[in-house]
Amino acid sequence: MKLSQLKKGDRAIIKEIDLPSDIKQRLNSMGLTKSAEIYLCRVGLFGGSFYIKIEYESCVIISKNEADHVEVEPIKGGFRHRWGRKFSDGCESCCQGDIKEK
Repeated sequence: MKLSQLKKGDRAIIKEIDLPSDIKQRLNSMGLTKSAEIYLCRVGLFGGSFYIKIEYESCVIISKNEADHVEVEPIKGGFRHRWGRKFSDGCESCCQGDIKEK
């Protein structure tokens, strides 16, 4: 499944990033790496951008074109902080309260 096919609130593990090396390196530097757990916080207007929480800490925005080239495996369950704390109040940066335990 492609990252661009996820819906708001979905969690997934990144399996493969099939992009040119310069773009792949930029995404890797933001934390979007193979085996990273992600949470789709929000999809931008007309589906043109994807607001993603990576590994419980970083928030990034990527384009639909980039998301079309990221292979993910969906996972189930609530989104939890690395130390076991629930995100009941949401993410203070990009998500603005969208992250809730499922």
